[in-house]
Amino acid sequence: MAEDEPSDLDEVQPAEEIEVPLSPEERIKELEAGLHEIEKEMLYKQAEVQNALAQVAKVRSEGTRYGGMGLARRIVGSVENLERAIDHIEEDDEGPISSALRMVHKDILASLKTEGVEPIEALGLPFDPAKMEAITTVPSSEEYGQGMVVSVLEPGWVLRDRVLKVARVVVASE
Repeated sequence: MAEDEPSDLDEVQPAEEIEVPLSPEERIKELEAGLHEIEKEMLYKQAEVQNALAQVAKVRSEGTRYGGMGLARRIVGSVENLERAIDHIEEDDEGPISSALRMVHKDILASLKTEGVEPIEALGLPFDPAKMEAITTVPSSEEYGQGMVVSVLEPGWVLRDRVLKVARVVVASE
């Protein structure tokens, strides 16, 4: 035989793998393993759905609870302007305009409080950077120790537990 001619020995094909059927016990184990994986995946998906529902409920609740923040900020600005006007009225002035301004101011503050909007208490309390901005410092004294708020330059406001506007304050330091 010539070397150029292919021989039957050179063309040996690999034997095809023959699938041996699984025994019933092995097949049951295989199916149970697959079922276990599917059950596990289903539990993960159920947990994801529960987490998504909880997140939606939280967002909805916060929307209801804090949805009026923008309006509250604007009203607070108007209340501060009203307070500046009232500050220029003589204390003993009982005229109709001054009485009306005081009454409107009182009513607006009561309405804001009903909705959870309140001024930040700062004077004489320790400085809280989450609710206050220190504009300047003054030396501490017997009345105001280090880190205490000595004066409120502009009031701050909160809506429930969220800051609408920080209080601008003067703080005692060494």
